[in-house]
Amino acid sequence: MKTFKFNQLVLGLGVLVAVATTSCQDQLLDSPQPDFKGSAAAAPQVTLSGVLSNRTLDRDTVYILDEFVRVPSGVTLTIESGTLIKGETGTLSGNPATGTPPGTLVIERGGKIEATGTSTAPIVFTSNETTPASGDWGGVIILGKAPVCFDGTTAIEGIPTSASGDNGYGGVNDADNSGTLQYVRIEYAGNVLVDGDEINGLTLGGVGSGTTIDHVQVTHGLDDGFEFFGGTVNASYLIASFNKDDDFDTDQGYSGHIQFGVSLRDPSVFSSLPTGGFESNGDNDDASGCSFTNATFSNFTVIGPIGPNSSSAVNVAYNSGVLIRDGSELNLFNSIITGYPNYQLELETIADFDNDDNSTTDDVVSVEGVTLVYPTFSPFNAQGTNVGIFDFAFIANYHNESSNATNTGAGTSLTDLTGLSASAWNLTAPNFVPDTEKPSDFSHNLLSGCVSVDFRGAFGKDGDAIEGTNWDLGWEQF
Repeated sequence: MKTFKFNQLVLGLGVLVAVATTSCQDQLLDSPQPDFKGSAAAAPQVTLSGVLSNRTLDRDTVYILDEFVRVPSGVTLTIESGTLIKGETGTLSGNPATGTPPGTLVIERGGKIEATGTSTAPIVFTSNETTPASGDWGGVIILGKAPVCFDGTTAIEGIPTSASGDNGYGGVNDADNSGTLQYVRIEYAGNVLVDGDEINGLTLGGVGSGTTIDHVQVTHGLDDGFEFFGGTVNASYLIASFNKDDDFDTDQGYSGHIQFGVSLRDPSVFSSLPTGGFESNGDNDDASGCSFTNATFSNFTVIGPIGPNSSSAVNVAYNSGVLIRDGSELNLFNSIITGYPNYQLELETIADFDNDDNSTTDDVVSVEGVTLVYPTFSPFNAQGTNVGIFDFAFIANYHNESSNATNTGAGTSLTDLTGLSASAWNLTAPNFVPDTEKPSDFSHNLLSGCVSVDFRGAFGKDGDAIEGTNWDLGWEQF
């Protein structure tokens, strides 16, 4: 979701798998599963359309999503590991009244999806086009009954108001359960009706904390990667790569916890709107009468379009790495943000920053254990944050740092100052395991229940007993 009020995480390894069902708490769950049998071309194809009843999608079949495919209340859609689902293209973009809807999976309130892939056999949602491109199909939409801060709109964005079925979301059940997404990859999604009204790669509307989401990648999307419209769902191990708009967008009072994530940008991929790693809003930037968006993120690696060897200016659509607008009290811990041409961290209202030097919950934006590294080598002139440096970096208990990468030699480059290797910016085989770890801080009460690790960013160094084990075994794709 975009607003216009303000100037506008590699992998290849892992046996530690997390299920964020209560706050950031994880548990082991990886178990061997059969590989996908045969090629997509050889497998039989089945078209899914309309309203589904209870059914299982098996890995021996390729499924085609034709227009809006709905899982209504009381129905469960089960998807085997290794299953391939393709979305048909549509003509709704710019023509919502008469166009053909793109293939889109919609889990309605009270419906469930049980999509449990594995690291060696992920479930893949992708385009049905021979040469896939961003926005070929709709995406995956999950609608739940957890609380949402509305401005009077009760239908999820991206679906025409004339579309049949339950397009609403939100309710009063914090623990609402919409099912499971584990080891799932969503590619080339993101149909846009009109600017500001789009289907994201994964759209979550009022999804509750009883839902399990971990090890999910959204890549090459036309709009946002992940967008959370209210709700309380927790998540872990998320990757957003090469999406045209924001990678992680939180709105309408979303209050979940997300730990371990990556945002990777391609300098040649951007939208017509301000583009970044995070955007967080209230409800149309106005929290009047509503709960603030107060999501908590920890251990994220946010890589912008400017790398250690960049020498050309990036498009003006690229703005700030993390943008926190009015109506949001997003909290960010133990993370690395780098490579953006404006700010790495920007608050629309600077006074919302928590500068009272404590580790308790406040009605403010808490940022602790965060590294900002901003490029100022030619032709760039970025900044760390618009928050006063004495508030951000010089409150000792916050353990924040903001550093200027002049790229003039050892100790002053993006790699030296972030601790990351140059391969973190590699667009075909990125590796986010740091050369040098930066220490973490888990003292804040908002991090209760999170996995306490000794590093900031999405990964620790190879060789660490637990936290250093990379959290994928090739389920992701760049």
